[in-house]
Amino acid sequence: MLAGLASPASMETTSPADLDARIKRIYDHLYANASVRTPAAIAAEVGKLLRTATHLERGAGLFPAFTLSPEVRRGLGSNDAKRTKSFARDVRAAYEVMNRDWKLYDREGLLLSDHDLAWCCAQLDGVVVSAGKRDVFGDAVEIFRTSWAKQSSGQFFTDGRVTHLAVAMLRFDPLSGDDLIDICCGTGGFLLAGLDRIRSQVGEEAKIAELGSRALRGQEVDPEICEVANASLLCRLGSKKSVVHRGNSLAPTSFTPDDPNGLHEGTHRCAASNPPFGTKITVKDPEILRHYDLALGSDGRKASARAPDILLLERNIKMLQPGVGRLAIVIPYQILSGPQTRYIREWLLRQAHLEAVVDLPAETFQPHTGTKTSLLVVRRRKRPLPAPPAKEQERVFMATPQWIGHDRRGQPVYRRAPDGRTSGTVLSDIEDVGRAFEAYLKEEDPSQVHGESFSIPVHDVLADPDLRMNARYYRDVDSAADSRALPRGWKKVRLADACERIFFPTRFKRNYVEPSANAVPFLGGANITELLADTDKWISRDDPRFEELVVREGWVLITRSGSTGIVSTVPRAWDGVAMSEHVIRIVPREDVLSPAWLQTYLRSSIGQRALERGIFGSVIDEITPEFVGQLEVPVPKDPKMYEAIARRVTEAERSREHAIRGFRDAVVELEELLRP
Repeated sequence: MLAGLASPASMETTSPADLDARIKRIYDHLYANASVRTPAAIAAEVGKLLRTATHLERGAGLFPAFTLSPEVRRGLGSNDAKRTKSFARDVRAAYEVMNRDWKLYDREGLLLSDHDLAWCCAQLDGVVVSAGKRDVFGDAVEIFRTSWAKQSSGQFFTDGRVTHLAVAMLRFDPLSGDDLIDICCGTGGFLLAGLDRIRSQVGEEAKIAELGSRALRGQEVDPEICEVANASLLCRLGSKKSVVHRGNSLAPTSFTPDDPNGLHEGTHRCAASNPPFGTKITVKDPEILRHYDLALGSDGRKASARAPDILLLERNIKMLQPGVGRLAIVIPYQILSGPQTRYIREWLLRQAHLEAVVDLPAETFQPHTGTKTSLLVVRRRKRPLPAPPAKEQERVFMATPQWIGHDRRGQPVYRRAPDGRTSGTVLSDIEDVGRAFEAYLKEEDPSQVHGESFSIPVHDVLADPDLRMNARYYRDVDSAADSRALPRGWKKVRLADACERIFFPTRFKRNYVEPSANAVPFLGGANITELLADTDKWISRDDPRFEELVVREGWVLITRSGSTGIVSTVPRAWDGVAMSEHVIRIVPREDVLSPAWLQTYLRSSIGQRALERGIFGSVIDEITPEFVGQLEVPVPKDPKMYEAIARRVTEAERSREHAIRGFRDAVVELEELLRP
């Protein structure tokens, strides 16, 4: 009645979307109907049920564990009390056999009612729990975890693909003595990934539970989220002893040598975390701030408010065993790329060896937040250095995966077959990054496994004036994007050497006026490629700061924030108009580099990728004039080739000027004709 003979491959007939829908229905049903409705209780009962199914499959070789005959299915569907009771009795008997063999739950039985038990089993009809390509148990926990997180303070969680990649890149090996901690545990995703890694190394359920209970530790400040984390973990461990403890990981009193939860500074082999991030949430308590190097000013005494992600980066490093401990942490892109956060990167290089950086897809945390993030992996130094090292022989693995498996609305995205039909496979290359990292560890070329994975010498980071660590900055470092690899007969010209100035105005309050003969249009970044610039903002020529905003014919313009990297020049028709500070101005030296040639390069796909390397910012993309000045523009030594391309662009600019004036005059004439 419970099981029918079938092959494990039969599981593959259940699509990912169908399986996810079944698991969600189980959660919704229990949350609305069962006598056990807390996250911990629901998780425990579903865990018992899934372990019973696993035991039936592994012990008796019955695949799938729950294969209902049409007669049984009809009986359960019609609430046949006799049929339901008989079916539930068989399930309870199978559970007792499982628990007698594996000894996971003491003498506790299944607490679900006969109806709820039968209903859940019916949802698993035909599903292989233990031998399919998917980890059904793990998927169930992940889906439950997301539902609990949404109901508990509206929190979001780290995608399971990211947590599993982080644990793999830590090379977490509990059989060799590694432990894994997460001091900003949230709903427990990293610890669950650690448990899955234990499961891949140890086959026996009792040993998995014993090793997991010993090797995994977490802390979370929110009591409701702490309950969710424990529910998720204990569901898989089959234990009642908490793995995640409540506590403020930033407090000076946390992680002292007498901490009863087993979390102590300087003792742990592996740590993984996704701290809360955002500039709007800052820690201001001076009693907390004074304990953190990254909160202190240059005098080493006065502390400033800091975002919690910055402080928790430092706290995580301090939790690691010197010389051995590794950290995988999800961190805002700005921390690894922005000029204002250079002090963090300098501190980090003094404290730790850089091992890997993965710039995560922009959709990773959407729709909850649009903050861009990276996965950073470091190893704590035996002793901190007084300054970043001048040179290191090590290499660092980097990757820029493109897909996370869902879109910006959080909806699943599936791969498409060559004929355009949607497949049942989620579109993600995060798993490919993991395989590329394994190849890198074997001293193989990671790009042969995943085209967006590569490695660079750590020295490249140390040699960069801003100590940038983001993978996108180094992705094209050996390509023509920055002119280091050029065909014969070409040279490179540093952009700063070919310009009088590269700048943008400082931000200040603008005084807009009504249109008049003494006022000029104020244009924004969206206008710079338009033929007929549309604006209702005007600036007086008598404004004391007018000259800071004005642009002149022949200057090259680049948008520097938001829609970053749009390139144009100032046509004659716009000479003397005012322009937003969101636009970088390049004043070229025509005797060194033609503005037409410069514009052509910056508009090309190669030039655009070169500009993209310099983008920083976690929410709004930005580039700086300093970065633009570092670009090396490829120029042919053959003057005929150079002049031919520049001439085409110059002719195009004349046509653009003609079009701008033609559109403008036509609009003015039409308005005159329609005026009463």
